[in-house]
Amino acid sequence: MDKVGLFIKCFNSPRLYQICKDGLCVDYYATQQTVMEKWTNMVFDGYSWLITIVTYLSPFIVYNAYKHGLEGPVAIGKFSITPLISLYVVAFILRGSSRCITPAYREFLESHTESISSNSNIIRQSFLNKYDFDFSEWNVDMKATAGVSPDSDIHGEYYVPFILKPFYYFMATWIAKPLAYPGATYPINAIMRKHLSAGRASHMLMRRNMTRAKLETVDNNHIDSVFVDNRAKDEDGTPIEGPGQTLVITCEGNAAYYEVGAFEYPLKEGYSTLGWNHPGFGYSTGIPYGTADGNAIEAVYEYATKELGFAPKDIAVYGWSIGGFSASYLANAHPDIGNVIIDASFDDILPLAIPRMPEWLGSVTNNCCRKYFNLHNVALLPKYQGPIRLIRRNGDEIISTNGHASGNRGNQLLMAVLQSRYPVLFKDQEVENMAMDWLDQTSPVPRRHSVPGYDLEFCKEQLSKSTGPPDMELGTGLTRDEKLILAYYLFSKHLTDCEGGHNNPLPRKYFKMPWKKSDDLTS
Repeated sequence: MDKVGLFIKCFNSPRLYQICKDGLCVDYYATQQTVMEKWTNMVFDGYSWLITIVTYLSPFIVYNAYKHGLEGPVAIGKFSITPLISLYVVAFILRGSSRCITPAYREFLESHTESISSNSNIIRQSFLNKYDFDFSEWNVDMKATAGVSPDSDIHGEYYVPFILKPFYYFMATWIAKPLAYPGATYPINAIMRKHLSAGRASHMLMRRNMTRAKLETVDNNHIDSVFVDNRAKDEDGTPIEGPGQTLVITCEGNAAYYEVGAFEYPLKEGYSTLGWNHPGFGYSTGIPYGTADGNAIEAVYEYATKELGFAPKDIAVYGWSIGGFSASYLANAHPDIGNVIIDASFDDILPLAIPRMPEWLGSVTNNCCRKYFNLHNVALLPKYQGPIRLIRRNGDEIISTNGHASGNRGNQLLMAVLQSRYPVLFKDQEVENMAMDWLDQTSPVPRRHSVPGYDLEFCKEQLSKSTGPPDMELGTGLTRDEKLILAYYLFSKHLTDCEGGHNNPLPRKYFKMPWKKSDDLTS
């Protein structure tokens, strides 16, 4: 690149965060960025904060203008517009000039220009493993061809009159989004920026088998993803059996990111892992409405199967908290995936949302959730009949409606899953009542004591005759006690109780692939 071209490009180039080489990551901001560039970046961050504040205050500004006229806003605009534009122009020029005189940044920019225009994945990934920068200034690596189907169970039932659509959009964007997905708001993203950069740097430094990719969804959002390949092969290229042959797609919570979230859980156990950020989180774009999130996980799944080469049976999906919705959707849309793990999630967002809103906004909350944030896991997950593990946090203070295990909304999700798989057994009123009593407990000991004459061999014998799941006949012809024995066995195989609260890291011993019927029949 010639000097003139480089000079011009410095004025419209991405922000640089980390430089990783020779086994060491260096914070560009702290060590090599000039004082001038630091100051100008603070100015641009200030503009972003100002736009965010004005956006959130805009309803009040409009209301005030309606009540008192436009004299006040017009006067403020006249007074501030010229200084704001002037400051922006000066900061823009100073930042570009500062970058041009910084050797480390010039080297980055030349490499960025070469890599972004390259068709070689090796060159592109080599650059991404060396630099952490503003990922919005990167080309799309894969465009998804599939999204949420029009007849998908993800779509909720609601009634929004045409004249009220602007009001519901306002409620969804200004009220519901910050509550349901705070990680998609500018303040949280800005506060987390350094932590996310440090997290990405640790992945780049520790794992040479990491691939970062930008995926484009069918609704034109860009999804930031990262993949760590732990597939082992022998000298002739034959795959070596082990956990690395299984890909775990991780779905984060409502204020979590792959850089600092559940992405590490399967990696510690040796699995190949694909992490991604919800729309609006980090460098993923868009708003995480239910359909947008479904389109995002569809893009991730397509990338896993078509670009990374994993068969559906070798894919597991793990969803923590609100990520349980993403995982439930994927299991519903692609029932041939191998395993599903749902951790600290719920059956439906409505029972959690309505108590947190004024009573007089009940119908608004219902319609807003069903139209924009229809996180209705119980309408999705039970239709998946593959191996499932539900992890319940015994001290979960977020998804419990009464602060105790009995109010945990994961209970209803578990019962719906069991009833869809073994309806004769779990829709029996006595069995259902006993199962709800078990869910009030946080330890298997009192549950086991409530089951008279527990007999593991009897359970194995019954399962050996079963063709499921689903098995519409399992439990037919059994006595009450036999039903309870078999129900407890299946209940304990699908539910894992975990100590700790909602936001506590999951202890390693609890991250396991779900139980399969064949596990016990062959033991």
